[in-house]
Amino acid sequence: MKISKSLIVLVAGVAATCAHADTIATFADPALNGTTPLFSYDAGAGMLSGSWAGTGLTLQTPGLSAPDYTNVTFSMSAAAVSGSLPLASIGAGQIDFFDNTSALIMSVSWDAASLTSFGFGASQFAAQNVSFSGPAIPIGFTDQSFAFSFANVINNPTNGSFTATASFTSSATIPAPGALALIGMGGLVAGRRRR
Repeated sequence: MKISKSLIVLVAGVAATCAHADTIATFADPALNGTTPLFSYDAGAGMLSGSWAGTGLTLQTPGLSAPDYTNVTFSMSAAAVSGSLPLASIGAGQIDFFDNTSALIMSVSWDAASLTSFGFGASQFAAQNVSFSGPAIPIGFTDQSFAFSFANVINNPTNGSFTATASFTSSATIPAPGALALIGMGGLVAGRRRR
């Protein structure tokens, strides 16, 4: 038997109305000043790297069923930077977040990113084709994105390198709790009608 077009429209409509964009995880800048940077841009090598190994970083998780995490650390391997500020391009990379026992919370990977300078020492690192994964991340997220807003920028005027502290935010479109079940039931009904 053929699948009813109205059933397909109904399932698609339920999926569309049961999803919403939400903040996945976020943190305020944990550094007191520029002497403890989270990111370092080496203009000579064309690389941006980042990490936080200190205390005081609270990863708030309003879009996850996981609790907020205190004393989180993160690491980002160096990513290639091409072009120059105020708008530079960053290659693919990944950032891993760990709880206070060094267990992985989540990973954020991307295919490409941009590093933008807005003047007054403010810069932003934002990515495209973002993917969240890890123990705290449920399935079904779409339209993932993240951005770091830099602060306390310390420039090296001789070569254009800098260090910065940062705050972080991330978002995704999240299916409502029953959306995946409804989509699954729609698939079962469609499958039975085919027989």
